[in-house]
Amino acid sequence: MISKHFFKAAAAAALIAAAASAAGAQDWPMFKNNVLRTGANTDAGAFPQNFSGVREWSAVKSSQGIVSSPAVYKNRLYFGTNDGDLCAADANGNDLWRFKTDNWVTASPAVLNGRVYFGCYDSRLYCLDAESGSLIWKFTTHSSIQSSPAVDGDTVYFGSNDGYVYAVSIKSGWQKWSFKTDAAVTGSPAVSDGVVYVGNKNCKMFAIDAATGKLKWRAIVGGPIMSAPAVANGMLYFTSQDGKLYCARIKHQAVIWRYDAKAQIESSPLVHNGRVVFGDISGKVTAVDANSGAELWKTDTGASVYSSAAAAGDSIFIGSNSDNLYQLAASDGRIIRSIPLDGDVTAAPVVTPNGVIAVTSGGSIYSVR
Repeated sequence: MISKHFFKAAAAAALIAAAASAAGAQDWPMFKNNVLRTGANTDAGAFPQNFSGVREWSAVKSSQGIVSSPAVYKNRLYFGTNDGDLCAADANGNDLWRFKTDNWVTASPAVLNGRVYFGCYDSRLYCLDAESGSLIWKFTTHSSIQSSPAVDGDTVYFGSNDGYVYAVSIKSGWQKWSFKTDAAVTGSPAVSDGVVYVGNKNCKMFAIDAATGKLKWRAIVGGPIMSAPAVANGMLYFTSQDGKLYCARIKHQAVIWRYDAKAQIESSPLVHNGRVVFGDISGKVTAVDANSGAELWKTDTGASVYSSAAAAGDSIFIGSNSDNLYQLAASDGRIIRSIPLDGDVTAAPVVTPNGVIAVTSGGSIYSVR
């Protein structure tokens, strides 16, 4: 007899697959991999075979550092730099093209259907041709953009430090709607079932109708929300600088549990195989049960963790200000290996069948296998 849990898991997998339908099985097309922002690569064969943690190649791409988590699309890498570039590189890290902006590019790009979308500290959201790097259109807000865009259907959703959430046509770059919050929106939106979920610096999590831009509901917590929420199995998970991980039941539009990490949280939650995983600035990486919020394990990296986690198979990857990328066992948090890099790893790593991609404050990008 097939259990109810099987159908729930199958439905969740189908939803994630639909959200990433425009991407290939080896792609990681946007921050946290998909519009649900779960942070996991659930495709068969997503994890490199015989992974040993060897640095396959590295390349210095910035003199000012990189905090933009890469996107992977058709064996190409796309990422921003603090020099103000959006870079495209091949599968071996060789430059293909660079697009120069007027300020830092700290937000992670989204790459789908031959186009690259990314925000910049120069207050603009750009749309480029993924093949050539040529500009297709740009959209200007009233302040810097740190929010990584979510592309769903024919619309790109993102926040700005001007306090607005925007919905823009991917074809024309014209605004469909804007939603005014009362503080800067630095976190990246998640999109699920026609609703956009995004937090702001004034301690609020918003649920916004994706078609109209009208508020559906909101939750108020004890600290600024700087990270991206994640949606899985009818639940909304998000972290706050008040040191707590929150779980809201979407159907009831209410927070049903919270986990207190007792340390400021900047990283976005990973949701994978019934666990929610996040890091905090005390250096801990914590996993809790996705249903109850009960602590499952806690691992100390020895330095602040701003990086969000990524997962594939039974492994979790996360960076730390210890200048290391860590591979953890999903079951118990055991450090399988620490991989030294040339600087703080504050951006979320990316897991593909060809390797784990990480960037550093030293300005380098690495492929580890």
